Amino acid sequence: MDFTPTDEQQALGQAVSGALRRHGSPPAERGASAAPPAHDPALWDALVEIGVPGLTWPEDDGGVGAGVTDLAVAATELGRAGLQAPLAETVVAGSLVRALAPDDLRREVLGGLTDGSVLAIPALPEPLRAWSPIPTDVTATASGATWSLTGTKAPVRYAPAATHLLVTAATDAGTGVFLLPEPGAPTEEVAFDATAATMLAQGDEADAALREAVAIGGVVLCAEAIGAMDEALRLTTEYLRDRTQFGRPLASFQALTHRAADMYARLELARSATLFAAMAADEQPLDTDGLLRARVVVDSAARLVGQEAIQMHGGIGVTAEHPVGHLTARLTAITRTWGDRRSHLAELAGRIGHHDDVTILG
Repeated sequence: MDFTPTDEQQALGQAVSGALRRHGSPPAERGASAAPPAHDPALWDALVEIGVPGLTWPEDDGGVGAGVTDLAVAATELGRAGLQAPLAETVVAGSLVRALAPDDLRREVLGGLTDGSVLAIPALPEPLRAWSPIPTDVTATASGATWSLTGTKAPVRYAPAATHLLVTAATDAGTGVFLLPEPGAPTEEVAFDATAATMLAQGDEADAALREAVAIGGVVLCAEAIGAMDEALRLTTEYLRDRTQFGRPLASFQALTHRAADMYARLELARSATLFAAMAADEQPLDTDGLLRARVVVDSAARLVGQEAIQMHGGIGVTAEHPVGHLTARLTAITRTWGDRRSHLAELAGRIGHHDDVTILG
């Protein structure tokens, strides 16, 4: 399989990188807190101008008609720049709309995501619970053709800026997926009190669409993590070359160069897994297990690369003025978004019985 980026993908990466540089410095260069930033409309507008949010949506729905592989290129540059935008979130929300919404609503939302008039965000996690795609706290009740939601979703990143929320809720038929326009959420804790919403699907159809949407969003997170790890490794090797101790550059100490080599090896393994998953995400039927395996590999690499980068920088690595701490904080957040390594492995293990029998050779 050829992982070499096409000329168009290289041009896209350069365009995104240039737009991010023009947008401004990452938080570390401003001495800002490592806390997750609120939505940055100027940054999002810059990505919309290039067409990034619409890359994965069909042209018939107002999108660009590219694919997840191309979006992964943009997400990698976003991670490398140390900036944050709701790329993965809009992919999950848009994928649910694409799979479940009627034609007119699908074109309205996906076209709006592409031109920037819509910011659709998934509201999936529930407070005080380990990650699960199956909702329990938020319930949906029907009164004739009208549905209402009750309960709380948190944390819902970018909820205050969202024009639409895609909400999962428990129904009598199982999991339901609902569209809530103009949510008006003041914080990332979104409370529903008999809030009217539009039912898109419930039961097996909703479960399948949700599993696929979260898997594709996970690939975008993996790509962002690759960019952040790339930059963390670059900063670390640069520091080892420039910093001296006992009259010698740190890079002359074999133990440190071996640790940097381990970072590189894990990063390249994660990169290959991410590229393969991005290509697989553009194929049908979607292999959600394959995409989930990529998350396991990337989550493991992100932990090692982030921790080693801070360790080899010493105390400066955790200061607000140095980007390594910010990159590691973002990597940590990525590995906790829509599940962690343990939950991904548990999900994969739970589906082993769904595979065909194999014959043990020898």
